Amino acid sequence: MPLPSQEIPFERTSAKQKVYETVKDWIIERQFKPGEKVSDVEIAEYFNISRTPVREALQLLEAQKLVRSYPGKATIVTEIETENIEKWYLPMATLQQLAIKLAVERITPMHIDRLKLLSEIFIESVKEQNKPMPILRADKEFHSCILEAAENEYIMDFCNVLWIHIQRLEYGFFRDTPLEDSIREHERMIRALEMKDEYSASVLVKEHWDRSALLIQRLYKK
Repeated sequence: MPLPSQEIPFERTSAKQKVYETVKDWIIERQFKPGEKVSDVEIAEYFNISRTPVREALQLLEAQKLVRSYPGKATIVTEIETENIEKWYLPMATLQQLAIKLAVERITPMHIDRLKLLSEIFIESVKEQNKPMPILRADKEFHSCILEAAENEYIMDFCNVLWIHIQRLEYGFFRDTPLEDSIREHERMIRALEMKDEYSASVLVKEHWDRSALLIQRLYKK
């Protein structure tokens, strides 16, 4: 189980969360490959902590179906599910569409300014497309800003669960696919929110997620 060579800033007070976030990213970016064994001993040694927070973090990852534990044997990274992509994208598109409808009524100039900034960050991250993780994070931050404007924590929570699996699927997509359409779609969403145009915002979000699902399906059918 190869671990990255660089050291990661670490605070013992948030050991479980830090291990969870870090290992989650390693799984998304395939540092830990599907089917690979995950060693709580090696991870604990890497972070210079006890095995307890590592095991707790792995339990969280198992609850989100990123790893599977076989008691007394091993903990294994789950396979990337490519057979039924709609399982992730259909509920995500529906939730995002509902969120932007709510956001139209609640959006503030501060939200709009932040969306414009996040759009620029996404554009900058795309310039180094061989590094997909910053692009994935920038894309999630953009859409999360809309979710925050919607002011519905349940939509946010459900989307966060779906995002983990979608990011596993989209890692290769963001690395290998031109993203100019995504940039334009983000900009159109901002304009629709500025104008408080609920219909256009709703249509744009659905088209955005439907297009992503279609392209992901094509990518994994190659």
